Amino acid sequence: MRRFSIIIIFFLIVAGSMAQNRNTSSKSSDLQYSEAKNLAQNGEAPKAINLLRKLLKNDPEYYMAYFGLADLYHETGELRLEQEALVQGLKVGSDHYPNGYKFLASLLYDQALYPEALKNMEQFNRLKNRLTSDENRLLESCRFAVKAVESPVDFKPENAGAMINSAEDEYWPSLNAEANVLVFTRLIKEDQTGRKLAYPQEDFYVSRKDTEVWQKATPLGPPINTPENEGAQCISADGRLLFFTGCGRPDGLGSCDIYMSVKQKGVWSEPVNLGAPVNSSSWESQPSVSADGHWLYFTSNRSGGKGKMDIWRAEKLGVSPEGFPVYGKVENLERVNSPGNDLSPFIHADGKTLYFASDYWPGMGGKDLFYIRLDSTNKMPPQNLGYPINTSADEEGLVVEVSGERAWYTVNNKGFGGRDIYSFTIPQPFRPDPVSWVKGRVVSRKTGMQISSDIVLNDLVTNKLIEHQYPFENEGEFLFCLPAGHNYGLNISKAGYLFHSENFNLISAFSRQKPLNLEIAMEPIESGKSVILKNIFFDTDSFNLKPESNGQLTEIVGFMKGNPGLVIEIGGHTDDQGSESHNLILSEQRAGAVVSYLIANGISSGRLKSKGYGFSVPLTDNSTEEGRAMNRRTEFRIIEDRQLNKEINRNR
Repeated sequence: MRRFSIIIIFFLIVAGSMAQNRNTSSKSSDLQYSEAKNLAQNGEAPKAINLLRKLLKNDPEYYMAYFGLADLYHETGELRLEQEALVQGLKVGSDHYPNGYKFLASLLYDQALYPEALKNMEQFNRLKNRLTSDENRLLESCRFAVKAVESPVDFKPENAGAMINSAEDEYWPSLNAEANVLVFTRLIKEDQTGRKLAYPQEDFYVSRKDTEVWQKATPLGPPINTPENEGAQCISADGRLLFFTGCGRPDGLGSCDIYMSVKQKGVWSEPVNLGAPVNSSSWESQPSVSADGHWLYFTSNRSGGKGKMDIWRAEKLGVSPEGFPVYGKVENLERVNSPGNDLSPFIHADGKTLYFASDYWPGMGGKDLFYIRLDSTNKMPPQNLGYPINTSADEEGLVVEVSGERAWYTVNNKGFGGRDIYSFTIPQPFRPDPVSWVKGRVVSRKTGMQISSDIVLNDLVTNKLIEHQYPFENEGEFLFCLPAGHNYGLNISKAGYLFHSENFNLISAFSRQKPLNLEIAMEPIESGKSVILKNIFFDTDSFNLKPESNGQLTEIVGFMKGNPGLVIEIGGHTDDQGSESHNLILSEQRAGAVVSYLIANGISSGRLKSKGYGFSVPLTDNSTEEGRAMNRRTEFRIIEDRQLNKEINRNR
């Protein structure tokens, strides 16, 4: 914690303290003290120090000389001598100069001598009627640090190994959702011949995990890596987007800006500047993109914030034809930010747990790692991750795997040399909410070839769009993170093909569900082809459509309007619980309910048929609840393509 300059300190204390010292001191000591003050004001610290030493040799009870010395030593960076002078001044001067306890507490705190620091701050608190915000912050940090050391969290960091770390500095790890691609920054100080570089070079490296083993890291290469420095990056959950920081570039808006590249057909595109309003004439860096791509978090010292460095976020407004997300509506994270430096944000895939670094909130000293829940129901302030995750050194750049069980960060001066990347099992209290993911490959049933398509993930309960990938954004592959507490509907569509739907209900139970890998074979639009409508839901033993069905029903309406020649059948199916007649009637009513919705939304009744099958066409055995759930379904089947028939007749 910095103090006032030596000149201000002398002005404040010389007038009031000389009279106190005069009871036990000579007028000569007062004159020497005033002369030392003048020397300090004129920038002649060494002469002022020598004069105060001479004063104390002749008058060792002149306690303000010790505090003057302490302040001069603080300015010259001689912290050991500063501490000795403060201790001696407090010993001689008792409680005449309360600030001495605060300055000594600050020194001890910076050395991680927390109990001694707390003892001095509490004495300062007793002597002073009201603390300033900075003084109160130091007191709270001392109290926190003492308790944190007394109750350490479970923490066993593991070096990421020689495939990732080297004798150079490695830092700023970033992971995809599968935690099998690690992109990080390496500071290269020597060329391939071992010759020291005039200017160290920051480049991105990537390591991929083969089963349980990380492969040797290799440069990410051009066009991402350039002769300039690149750093402070993040990779999207699906590994398709890379955001990073570039400084002093020709297309830059400020000192440092955030850039983005998209991977297409396995190749990274030329990076583009995100532009305003994400970037400004100020400093922007340290991006972190949410798993659904909706928010981009970053650090900036732009005006309008709460402190020196603040965490901001920008909302996704759309996607450019080149596949780049477009961000706007920048907002300050007021719950997170402080008058100090708040930086290094990482938003977990649960969408609400934010990890970040700060030098302001109560901690162990320097920059500490914190987390906060951003959901509207939780009003808790940022929480320190505790000791020994945090120490008196600077900790920042933490990322947490989608599973929420393991974190990655950088440690100084351990392992293979310089800074190394480590991982550790994150203590239970600091873990985010459970998250799984679904990864898919979309192919043509006929050709087996991968096809680009519209891929839409909805929250069925809120009827809210979570993510929409357009055909120009994907190459027939997708990955979506699935936080617990939602009922998800996945819809895939492609011109010339039947749509496909999947359902992932994670509301009632979630025990870190195993991630899903799907291969989705799209059926061409042909008579006789059918698809199960996995996101049509009814109340139990009823034909009342539940609101969660709206997304799927809207999909069917759009499909029918886009294919005006199709005649379809909606088929209702049940399990074998109950009588045959009851289930037959129920299945007919449910199919009819879907048809009624389609008619009400503009689809001609002449193109729609409904049929109830009861439990006569099961997909699987009804002996288990899982099997019965599969058999309870609604199907969509093409009966006729009138447009195709017209073309056939025309060509005869």
